[in-house]
Amino acid sequence: MIGDMHTVSAFRLAGAEGVVSGPDSAETRLNEVVGKKNAGIVLITNELACGLEERIAQINLNLPGPVIIEIPGMDDREGFRRSTMSYVSEALGISM
Repeated sequence: MIGDMHTVSAFRLAGAEGVVSGPDSAETRLNEVVGKKNAGIVLITNELACGLEERIAQINLNLPGPVIIEIPGMDDREGFRRSTMSYVSEALGISM
């Protein structure tokens, strides 16, 4: 999970690893997480993914892993309209 403090904290409570980032360091944090090669799925908040669309597409299309999935953050005005699992299922093209 890469996102704001509130979103990362919520995912940490659920047992997921997370990295707090702001827009200025989002690309660096994304590259660090992808470089570790131990993540299968990386969630990134929409706010941080904004401007990184090309890099995210490059990772998703050209690397064997991880899959990068954009989700709303806890601080997003629109918030979660669906469950996190539905975002993951949609991105992976599978039913969970």
